Amino acid sequence: MNSPARAPTITEHELVARCQRGDRDAQRALYEQTCERVFRVLVRMTHSRDVAEDLAQETYVKAFSAIATFDERSGFSTWLYRIAVNEALQWLRRKSPTSLDPAVAASRSDPRHNGQNTETHLDVAAALDTLSPIDRAILLLRYQEGLDYRAISDVLEIAMGTVASRLNRAREQMRERLVDFNPRPEEKAGSMHPNRHVQEGESARLPAKRL
Repeated sequence: MNSPARAPTITEHELVARCQRGDRDAQRALYEQTCERVFRVLVRMTHSRDVAEDLAQETYVKAFSAIATFDERSGFSTWLYRIAVNEALQWLRRKSPTSLDPAVAASRSDPRHNGQNTETHLDVAAALDTLSPIDRAILLLRYQEGLDYRAISDVLEIAMGTVASRLNRAREQMRERLVDFNPRPEEKAGSMHPNRHVQEGESARLPAKRL
């Protein structure tokens, strides 16, 4: 018996082209392909699932409203990240500024010391909160989302040299605040890799699209 034929995989490029023609099914498919990544970045940027949900919805409303003008000079995902990160940065600028004192934020004890020679450390969320919003975005895009310097440069619309220098600074700041912040072998030459929690990010899905 012949197995049923699988439906052909539709590429992101094809979905974008169909969205530009007003295809709502293509919009839904493109949303489903990208929403978890967008939501994950927004949660890490804002430390609030509720805020991240609102910003994600705004991101997709803006993206699909402007998709007819998308010219593919950068990939769709890069363009979408740009919208999402800009939404997060605007939200961070609007909210009441709060400074996180590392001495106060370092309130959790490392359980591996079992009370002996206890060393306090910041958890990842608190450590990220000590970074500037731009540096936080660079760190997350590099290590959580796996973007290279050029893609991060495109997302944030800053020079690649600026990406590199700010990433180095963010790594140094994180290394000072976290116990488990060790380099991978391939990153040892002048770079540092954050611990697994930054890589894993948030796994929760967005609720059903409300576009």
